[in-house]
Amino acid sequence: MRDNLTDYIGFSAILIGLTVVFAILEYPTWAFPATVFMGSVIFFMYLKSNKIGEKHHVSDFKQEAIKEEIQETYNAKITYRVIKGLLNILPSPYILIDRNGRITFINTEAKGIVPDFHSGSHISNVFRSPIFLAAIENAIKKDKQAKLSFEIQSPQFRQFSANIFFISSNKISNNFNDIFIQLTDESTHIRAEKMRTDFVANASHELRTPLASITGFIETLQGHAKNDPKAKDLFLNLMAKQAGKMELLIKDLMSLSKLEILETKPITSVCSLSELISDLTQSLQQYAQDNNVKLVNNISKKMMPIMGEVDQLRQLFSNLIENAIKYSGSECEVRIFLSKEKHKGMVGIVIEDNGVGISAEHLPRLTERFYRANTNSEAEKDGTGLGLAIVKHILIRHRGKLQIDSKLGKGSQFTAWLPKGKLGKQNKKEK
Repeated sequence: MRDNLTDYIGFSAILIGLTVVFAILEYPTWAFPATVFMGSVIFFMYLKSNKIGEKHHVSDFKQEAIKEEIQETYNAKITYRVIKGLLNILPSPYILIDRNGRITFINTEAKGIVPDFHSGSHISNVFRSPIFLAAIENAIKKDKQAKLSFEIQSPQFRQFSANIFFISSNKISNNFNDIFIQLTDESTHIRAEKMRTDFVANASHELRTPLASITGFIETLQGHAKNDPKAKDLFLNLMAKQAGKMELLIKDLMSLSKLEILETKPITSVCSLSELISDLTQSLQQYAQDNNVKLVNNISKKMMPIMGEVDQLRQLFSNLIENAIKYSGSECEVRIFLSKEKHKGMVGIVIEDNGVGISAEHLPRLTERFYRANTNSEAEKDGTGLGLAIVKHILIRHRGKLQIDSKLGKGSQFTAWLPKGKLGKQNKKEK
């Protein structure tokens, strides 16, 4: 503005000087206006050129600012890529969230904790612990880093310790300011301790009865049956039966403990359910005939394989089929077929019988350890009461579920739901 004022003063002084010169030298009257006009045109052209120069200067400044912003954005992207690469080679689970609480990245180790990760999902959709989410909110709004322990109950109990930290404050918007969440899964140690306690309690309680029976038989053999060959044979057979029951009980308890330890371990192997169930039904035909039960397998051989641990799934379906044969009753039929119900991303294998059925009040508790609902006392004596508890834990590990439907006098349906979808696609790629 000051430069323009100086120009106007200078131009006015020139006009005054020209007026004096034209008056002294007595030029023609038309010469003065013509000179003033031409001078004005030149002067205003000069002013215009200055303004254009100033605009170019401002434009150049803006271009430099834009270039700097692009460079900062590029540097942030490079930083983000480097951080992702580093986190992927670390042995601990790491999750990155932005300042709105939305997940931007999880490393390879964290995928075992968040298998259904979707970029942009809010962290509260993954972990529903109030303590953890409060710490995240403090990190987002108040720039507070934190270390804490929290637990989740679904899909199964897990306990974590979390270290929440960041590189840049939320006030520095141009820098990489995502929040880091480092997780440590403490579930295995807690579960192992709980299982050790439960195992001792369950074993001592359940083994007490067969041990008492064996002790009683020994005392009888040492007493009045000492010289009775027939009594000896009878009591030795009973002792062998009780010892077998103890062996089966310990085997099931060990199996259940192992399943609980492996509950959170990802499944990496492929299993053909059609082949597995076909082999099982063939091997259990004799057991079905001994119980006067007809066993029918209607699973198609064309059924797509799934991701599953073969030994665990064999144990799962063996328990369900044996239970159906054992508890349905004589002259009944046990059928195995694919469920027609639609559960998104799941396949259902149904084990159905037309036997005595189970009362509705027992259904919610059937998968509890040692819970027995059947009124067939002979069948109860042969079982450990752990079969359906084992089934439940196998399905938890496979991210599946057990559906039980039963009506007294009409029979029961046990449906094992297992994931399909990307499991099938993975199998196709391997082929």
